[in-house]
Amino acid sequence: LVKMPEDTGNDGFCEIPGTDGGILKKILREGKGDTTPAPGNMVSVHYTGTLQSDGSKFDSSRDRPGTFEFQVGVGQVIKGWDQGIVGMKRDELCILRCRSDYAYGSTGSPPKIPGGATLDFEVELFDWWEKDKDIWEMSTQEKVEKAEKCKEDGNAKFKAGQFDSSIVAYEKGLSFVKDIFDEVGGGAPEDAVLAKPVAVALSLNVAQAKLKGNGDLKSAIEDCNFAIKLEASNTKAFFRRAQIHTKKADFQSAKSDLQRLLEIDPKNSDAEAELKRVTVNEAKAVKAEKAMFSKMFS
Repeated sequence: LVKMPEDTGNDGFCEIPGTDGGILKKILREGKGDTTPAPGNMVSVHYTGTLQSDGSKFDSSRDRPGTFEFQVGVGQVIKGWDQGIVGMKRDELCILRCRSDYAYGSTGSPPKIPGGATLDFEVELFDWWEKDKDIWEMSTQEKVEKAEKCKEDGNAKFKAGQFDSSIVAYEKGLSFVKDIFDEVGGGAPEDAVLAKPVAVALSLNVAQAKLKGNGDLKSAIEDCNFAIKLEASNTKAFFRRAQIHTKKADFQSAKSDLQRLLEIDPKNSDAEAELKRVTVNEAKAVKAEKAMFSKMFS
């Protein structure tokens, strides 16, 4: 439970304990429940800041779309917020009056906030939640779980025909696990074993999305290369890379990939059909090129 500030007898304002009068609080609407944000939580608020001296507004999140979100209690904002908001309940509306040493100090924040100014913030707290860990803080299992969620998100967007959005989701998923396979500074062998299935799936899925949408085909080939690096006999990777080569009119590289696939899986009927199609398209391209040169020099 939050210890209630002591009444200062100043127009309903109470002192936040431990601030020596540096932060005063006036509750305009009581919040719900008994829990409050913990230092390190992400919080969602609306606020309006005014000078206590004359009431002039210098900033408000309500003038912009959406709420203001930040990590409380870690120095991302002024001390008055870090120490005042952790004592608020969900849906509470209050005024935090912050003395200059709990706000912007003797220098202020020109041009709107003069040095030594006491500030009033009307703050409404909507919600809070634990901040997602940075990638370097995650275990391999946590990274894999994040990557799997991104894959699911990407798959849903792909099925809906939102190829560009699916690319973003797949690439975000890869960002969680790709460093595990770095030759220098990567994960342990058991980490690679755990992460490989989702890393391969994401690589092939993002390559497919780039092929279907307006993605960069050069990077799509690199995605396939990464999958093949992890699984040298992955037939889907060779097939996908062949399709990309074909779209780039690099028929020789496409045929090479399909022939390699058939060495791995001689009975792959899709690869056989694709090889025939590529061969036909190559012949058509050669014929068209000859016709063009014939006209140029006739």
